[in-house]
Amino acid sequence: MATSKDIRYLDRDFDSLKQGLIEFAKIYYPNTYNDFNEASPGMMFIEMASYVGDVLNYYIDSQLKESLILQSTEKNNVMMMAAAMGYKPKISVPSVVDIDIFQLLPASGSGVSSSADLNYALKIEAGMQVRSSIASTEFIIQDAVDFKLDNIYESREISVYSLDEYGAPTYYLAKKTAKAISARIVETTVEIGAPTKFYKTILTAANIIGIQDVTDSDGNTWYEVPYLAQDTIFEQVQNTAFNDPDASVYSAETPYLLKLKRVPRRFISRAVGEDLEIQFGAGISSSPDEELLATPENIGLSLPTGKPDIDFSIDPTSPVYTSTYGLVPSNTTLTIRYLIGGGIQSNVPSSTINEIISINTANSNLPPNTPTLNTTIINSVVVNNPTGAVGGRSGETIDEIRQNAIAQLSSQNRAVTREDYIIRAYSMPTTQGSVAKVYINPDEQNRIETSQTSTQITNPLAMNMYVLSYDSNKLLVNANRAIKDNLKTYISQYRMLTDSINIRDAYVINIGIDFEIITIPSSNSNEVLLKVIQSVKTLFSIDNWQINQPIIISDIFALILSTSGVQTVTNINIINKNQQQLGYSNITYNIELATKNGIIYPSLDPSIFEVRYPNLDIKGRIATF
Repeated sequence: MATSKDIRYLDRDFDSLKQGLIEFAKIYYPNTYNDFNEASPGMMFIEMASYVGDVLNYYIDSQLKESLILQSTEKNNVMMMAAAMGYKPKISVPSVVDIDIFQLLPASGSGVSSSADLNYALKIEAGMQVRSSIASTEFIIQDAVDFKLDNIYESREISVYSLDEYGAPTYYLAKKTAKAISARIVETTVEIGAPTKFYKTILTAANIIGIQDVTDSDGNTWYEVPYLAQDTIFEQVQNTAFNDPDASVYSAETPYLLKLKRVPRRFISRAVGEDLEIQFGAGISSSPDEELLATPENIGLSLPTGKPDIDFSIDPTSPVYTSTYGLVPSNTTLTIRYLIGGGIQSNVPSSTINEIISINTANSNLPPNTPTLNTTIINSVVVNNPTGAVGGRSGETIDEIRQNAIAQLSSQNRAVTREDYIIRAYSMPTTQGSVAKVYINPDEQNRIETSQTSTQITNPLAMNMYVLSYDSNKLLVNANRAIKDNLKTYISQYRMLTDSINIRDAYVINIGIDFEIITIPSSNSNEVLLKVIQSVKTLFSIDNWQINQPIIISDIFALILSTSGVQTVTNINIINKNQQQLGYSNITYNIELATKNGIIYPSLDPSIFEVRYPNLDIKGRIATF
């Protein structure tokens, strides 16, 4: 009977493997081989075996290390693991800049009634291309610019441009500001023959930023999605009476409505080294998805036995090969437009972006009976960047990809925590009427147990999201129906299936601040008072306040005392402003009862303190002895 031999599995390097083989030979083959001289032929074979073991151990260790994102050092491996975690590494990062866009508007009316004729306000479609005089760096304005719109999110400035001999305005100058990125559009075509499931193509170019659009020779548009299983995208449609009669009354504040659109033609893109790979789906049938999804009649088709065994382990994604992952292009020509650019060289200084490369004003709806004037208005468009472009840099480093992928894995593009939902609400595009303030708390209801007592019942599957918006003067107002509908649609793509969200209006408590100070005798009292008022205005700027944030009176004291020239603060008085006829909210709030230990608390119903008219509602005076 053969006896089992004691074999060591812990030896990892050449020396330990060699010593282990020598000991193994001495123990189990003492009479067969005992010449362990370094020059003997037997030692040559022992050392060769040790060398092979050492090399194998190195590659095993290296493969294990490269399979762990925290330990991997090969960039391609880190990028592939990042893609598996849902993060798309950036090959090149473009700079971002604010572009001022100007156009002329003819005067309408005469005398004091003269104004800019907004019938000639242009609508510039997304994709306007401009160029900097520095290294001919190109920029793209990715959003549409509509000079007819004027709200807190898309403000418009109008000034007199020229006067006639009588001093009456002949033209006005309109200005809007839009974001632009340093990029230029490159176009390529790909011939597709017979359908290939999960077809891939590689874009090879320097400094690729991303895909602009993909169309085929049949006129179909292919849409980019985060992953092929996602079959819907956000689509914005103009807020008109035709698209939504009820929401169209809010078109000034909410110019676009957010809709979900199902897209069977879709693709994903991923970075592969310095190139960009595009991958399409697996659907090769023209039948709609719902006709191909698994049913009791065809569920057994995917089983290897061919029998519909009810206890067989079934992959729910493969009962039938459907177009769930999107259609694959076939017998067509794809036209792919992608963006390249970015890099450190794209951070150009201010007042250098002045040249317009391309502009599309076809949808401006100018008056048809003034073609010459229309041409003058279109040719009057000029651009300039009042500030320098910033943020441009080369692609992400290995460490940046690694850390960003880990962060992406924890979020998975889903709203789970309270903070997730708040960030998602704030990130809704401004063209859909972004909200200004958001607050979330659990949904609670009263349960009456007796005629005198009641208890709160918390619904674990529901939340109340309280929102507020700005009006054109950046004053807090209730969000209109169109904004709430857009927010509902936007959140629906990120919320958990079991979460329910009630979108409600928060309350606005308007306040005024009266204070009294004593200045240092050697200081200029009026100057000191103006400085203090300005500091209090900054403190109560609405940008610094959130829903359910209390007022800490000691912070106001400290702020005033820190102003140069203030000796002491004799009094601070917070008062409620609720005169609706003067433009304040109609909320009456007892400041005295809400104050405890020097802190003014908001109401139990989510609310926010607002100094509505800082120039009127913040008052101070110098106390005299």
